[in-house]
Amino acid sequence: MPACCRLRPFGSLAAVASRAPTPSSNKATHYLDYRHLLRSCKDIHSLLQIHARLVVLGAASDDSIGALLLNSYSTFHQSDPAFSVFKSSPNSTVILWNSMIRCYTRTGEHNKAIQFYNDMVGRGIEPDKYTFTFLLKACTGALDSDTGILVHREIVGRGLQKDVFIGTGLVDMYSKLGMIDTAREVFESMQVLDVVSWNAMIAGLSQTGDPHEALAYFRKMQLVGEVPNSVTVLNLFPAVCELSALLLCRAVHGFVIRKHLLPSVFNGLIDTYCKCGRTDIARKVFDGMSSFKDDVSWGTIISGYVHNGCFLEALELFDELTRENLKLNQVSVVSALSAAAEIGDLGRGIEIHNYAIKKESHLDIAVNTMLMTTYARCGELEMAKSLFDGIQGKDIVAWSAMIAAFVQTGHPNEAVNLFREMLLAGIIPNSVTLVSLLPACADLLNLKLGRSIHCYALKSKINVSVTVATALVAVYAQCGSFSSAHILFDALDPKDVVTWNALINGYAQMGEAGKALQMFYQLRSLGQQPDPGTIVGVLPACALLSCLDEGACIHGLVIRNGFDSDLHVKNAIIDMYAKFGDIYSAKILFSETKLYNDVITWNTVITGYMHNGLASEAISTFHLMRAENLKPNFVTLVSVIPAASYLASLREGMALHSYVIRIGFESHLLVANSLIDMYSKCGRLDYARDFFNQMDNRDTVTWNVMLAGYAIHGLGENAISLFSLMKDNCIKADSVSFISILSACRHGGLIAEGRKIFESMKSENQVEPNLEHYACMVDLLGRAGELDEAWGLIQRMPMTPDAGIWGALLGACRMHSNVWMGEIAVDHLVRLEPENAAHYVVLANIYSQAGRWADARKVRVAMNHTGLNKTPGCSWVEINNAIHAFRAGDQSHPQYKSMCDVWNGLFEKMEKMGYVPDTSSVLHNVEEEEKLSFLHGHSERLAISFALLNTEPGMTIQIIKNLRVCGDCHTVTKLVSKITNHKIIVRDSSRFHHFEDGICSCKDYW
Repeated sequence: MPACCRLRPFGSLAAVASRAPTPSSNKATHYLDYRHLLRSCKDIHSLLQIHARLVVLGAASDDSIGALLLNSYSTFHQSDPAFSVFKSSPNSTVILWNSMIRCYTRTGEHNKAIQFYNDMVGRGIEPDKYTFTFLLKACTGALDSDTGILVHREIVGRGLQKDVFIGTGLVDMYSKLGMIDTAREVFESMQVLDVVSWNAMIAGLSQTGDPHEALAYFRKMQLVGEVPNSVTVLNLFPAVCELSALLLCRAVHGFVIRKHLLPSVFNGLIDTYCKCGRTDIARKVFDGMSSFKDDVSWGTIISGYVHNGCFLEALELFDELTRENLKLNQVSVVSALSAAAEIGDLGRGIEIHNYAIKKESHLDIAVNTMLMTTYARCGELEMAKSLFDGIQGKDIVAWSAMIAAFVQTGHPNEAVNLFREMLLAGIIPNSVTLVSLLPACADLLNLKLGRSIHCYALKSKINVSVTVATALVAVYAQCGSFSSAHILFDALDPKDVVTWNALINGYAQMGEAGKALQMFYQLRSLGQQPDPGTIVGVLPACALLSCLDEGACIHGLVIRNGFDSDLHVKNAIIDMYAKFGDIYSAKILFSETKLYNDVITWNTVITGYMHNGLASEAISTFHLMRAENLKPNFVTLVSVIPAASYLASLREGMALHSYVIRIGFESHLLVANSLIDMYSKCGRLDYARDFFNQMDNRDTVTWNVMLAGYAIHGLGENAISLFSLMKDNCIKADSVSFISILSACRHGGLIAEGRKIFESMKSENQVEPNLEHYACMVDLLGRAGELDEAWGLIQRMPMTPDAGIWGALLGACRMHSNVWMGEIAVDHLVRLEPENAAHYVVLANIYSQAGRWADARKVRVAMNHTGLNKTPGCSWVEINNAIHAFRAGDQSHPQYKSMCDVWNGLFEKMEKMGYVPDTSSVLHNVEEEEKLSFLHGHSERLAISFALLNTEPGMTIQIIKNLRVCGDCHTVTKLVSKITNHKIIVRDSSRFHHFEDGICSCKDYW
């Protein structure tokens, strides 16, 4: 078959090669033709065919042809065939060595390029100025400043430092390696400067955070008569962006127009205006480019809209680009995918990806990486991981993006594991990887891991930029190591506002709200302007300090600075008002914001309702969110499921569980743990344990939640059995685990077991007992009547007792009518929590039980004098899918008369069974009949009466009460369960009581 037929499928260049002169033709003309072909080659397939033809013709051994072949292969990033050309060349000339070094530099194999230079010198080949020009680029790419300095010395030794090309290469290398002072010294020592040299210096200053100096050099360049070109202006734009100087940007814009610079500069202008926050001017520049618009222009404007949070506008532009059937580039596709990810529109993201496939435009790793990020941000983490696993030749960007996806979706452990996997795969992390990973250390509160990554960065010579340093400051601050955070913070010069934000956020998250505000005011006093991130960090500090005035002032600052259009800021303001208890203001802001259909906003409002005890409103908001076709994420679910727990609404909880299964979140640990807690608090411990047993993955929190479920139901032996199973499964018990198991022991009256577990905390499990553990032990001993032992434990505590300790002792004193010890406990409690009326109420109960009515009256007078009121008892019950609430003494219910009739009938039957009302808990010194009336008006009795009227015989009745059940109501409920043959479940503020056939699950130990 003729050669032309064989080569035709590979394109026009290959066809021309097949028609090239035969070896008998004139050699010079022959080689000239092939040089032209090699320089014009557009694809690797044609290059391979031309190379094959040259080999057949014997032309590949020519030195100049060999160098061209090497350069052509390097253009297509093909170092292996380039090396084959090098090895097959009979003459080892400096040109070939230079071409090979250049090839390795182009393909990113910088260390190979450096090694190749060493081999070249070792073989006695004398390097020339081009060798050093390529070698300096290799040192830059390898981030190898040590070798770069050695190369510089070699250049000086050979007297080549005066060459303008080498001098410019040194300036470029030192700038990019962060050694800007050395770059400046080299530049100032150069005897000959051209426009390329000035461009390199300006670029270095722009990109290393010295924008004022970059502008100074731009002016100096013109003063010495050097005319800036398009590259000069493009290099200057990062300095303008750094300063966010709109007037300066306009001045440069005018310079571009006056000098008639290349259209590509207008793309830089669009980018700069966008980074200065002026997308409106950027759009005018874009629209004015008319025929000069190219794929870069479209990518720049779409990217600029995304940068400024204008996601819908970005998608509209992308639609316009596709309607006009224009060329796509990587930036356009990646930016459009990013916009879809930000608004949580996975369907739109898939459409963009499919269109890109159809156009076959730049479907490289970057596009697949952004699609992966889109899946993750839209809650499809498994799909994101699947896409990641399918990417061939994953680069550092893909690894970093997947690590970031794990962190951003609440999977810090998986992020750390993937980082380890990346290292094992031989991928060297960069600063972006570290910035992606470090938040996982903060989420895990793993200070040791954060320090390890810091050390790794220093040892590996990874550039610890301001961004990396800021991420490290955030880790140290959020892990409570403020000394380390401040060492890094103080060493940074200059500091950007993001670094300040990291420290402010850290203080706020660690509860150091006062210091967070102090840092905020210090930031402003230094003349640095806060950004939206600052506001998001400082508002929670105002909420923690209950500083409504401060919060309102910062809200005013937000409006003045135009930050109120930022969704993150608006969400933070909603959250702040909700935490202040100003749910009205929060709702007004929400009504303005919900038009954006932002999941975080809805989550904030649901959480705000829960913070204010408005569980029904939280659930209603969740249903409204779904009605708006907005897909909840795992944060939504872990915010709303506790609302069902709070209301003990099993119906609502099971509906939520069904929804969780439908959207595929059942395996999410945080959601699964919330479901276990919900079933426990809705009285269905059997459902909780079944779900627990079905889980494939459990963490320590999962076990703790199940232990806590057994604790509130008083099933101490079950809790101990589960605790043993936990240890058998090699799950390390933490501080919370011991709180749960000790609570189970105290509710179950397991004194010996509780003592043993408490003693084993430090000796066997290396967990230091804290105040909560001591409170559990004081409560356990006090309930059992071991008040002296409880008192002794308080005296021996290594820390000062808090309100929880004294509250536990006071409760035991109430149970055992110990007046003098109760008075001591209240004396401490009044100092620690002067506004908590409950302590006064318990002391008054103790006095009443002891018949000391005068003292009980004094307590009530003291409460009135200080303006304290007893929290009214409230109980609720769910009947026929509706929740009915009752307050103590409330007679307003439409069925109140019928409820009284039911109760009077029950009372007669109870009296025949020997029931005698225990009126000792009534605080008033009134007639016995009136005390009895007070008892009959307790909220749980009203709820039980209503439930008996409205449920079928034998059905389980479940009551929720906001306070602890009093002794008489406990006795009465046992008798009612026997008389009516109803199982009655009561969840009070302390625990569950299961009443059945006259017996309570607590065995009268509560």
